[in-house]
Amino acid sequence: MKNNTNTMKSKVIIPIAIAILVIASIATVLYNNSQKIKEKATAVPQGVSAMPVKVAAVEKRSPDNSLELSGSFEARQTLPLIAEAQGSIVQLNIKEGQNIHAGQVIARIDSTSVRSNLATAQAAYNNAVKNKERFQRLSEAGAISQKQYEDVALNVENARANVQSIQQQMNYTIIRSPMSGIVSEVRVERGSFASPGMQLGSVVDISRLKMVVKVSEQDVIKLKKGQPVAIKTEVYPEQTFNGTISLISVQADAGRKYNMEVEVPNNETFPLKAGMFGTARLNTQNTDSAEKIFIPRKAIVGSIQNPQVFVLNNDSTVTLKDIEVQNQNDDEVVVLKGLTTLEKVIIAGQINLQSGTKVRVVE
Repeated sequence: MKNNTNTMKSKVIIPIAIAILVIASIATVLYNNSQKIKEKATAVPQGVSAMPVKVAAVEKRSPDNSLELSGSFEARQTLPLIAEAQGSIVQLNIKEGQNIHAGQVIARIDSTSVRSNLATAQAAYNNAVKNKERFQRLSEAGAISQKQYEDVALNVENARANVQSIQQQMNYTIIRSPMSGIVSEVRVERGSFASPGMQLGSVVDISRLKMVVKVSEQDVIKLKKGQPVAIKTEVYPEQTFNGTISLISVQADAGRKYNMEVEVPNNETFPLKAGMFGTARLNTQNTDSAEKIFIPRKAIVGSIQNPQVFVLNNDSTVTLKDIEVQNQNDDEVVVLKGLTTLEKVIIAGQINLQSGTKVRVVE
């Protein structure tokens, strides 16, 4: 009986021992494989001893007071051509692209009913005048009271006002251009029915254009109204247009930019059109001409509020430094603290760096 028990224990122990050995072997293989993967991941490939980067020298110089801003041209003024009377349009004298001058008749509205009302009102006025003359004689003779004469005289004034009102309506049947310019659109045709306030078309004044640009909060305080501006365009690359600042917005948009308008005279030799693009160049009113330290904006790691830069060391390693900066423009920043002109900063390849990383400078 004891032999059978020992035999059964042996049969149970042997498979367990084999299972333990198998599990241990598998664990050993997995551990060795993971170590090899880690070694491969951390290994430096043959021939690559340092991270490639691009650098730029820290510069000390006087600030560039010139400013270049891109924008688009817009018509200086656009006005609608509005009907002020009701009726059928019996005459239409404009078409798109036509040059017109201020006060020019652009359309006429059927005035038949207005003329009829005017004739009736004129007859009523003439009759009121005759009544006044007759009542005046009676008043002088003492046949009527002063109150009766005054009532008749008041009828004359009312009739005169009615005539003048209808004459004004008659004038409204003739539609004139409010300014000189070019007809940009015509919304009606001859025979269309017009009503007061209806827009028949529009006229634009492009004798002078305005170029609208966006200015940052750092630059807007350096500009002033009336300041001269030189403008270059893509359509006339050899021609420089001279303009003046006509408006600087007092409120920024959602992107903290301010609208600035530059008024530019147009000419027939190099005609500009609304919608064209240009680049304005002007000198800012900056009295601070002291030399400052500049670095490219793309050297900044992190945000402008908490800026850092990687500086190239003499042993071809880099050091991450905290600096203080001031916005200058879209390409450069002024360094207030943390760098000297003897240093070079990394401007490309920073994503793979940390302090102490070995680097090699590439062009």
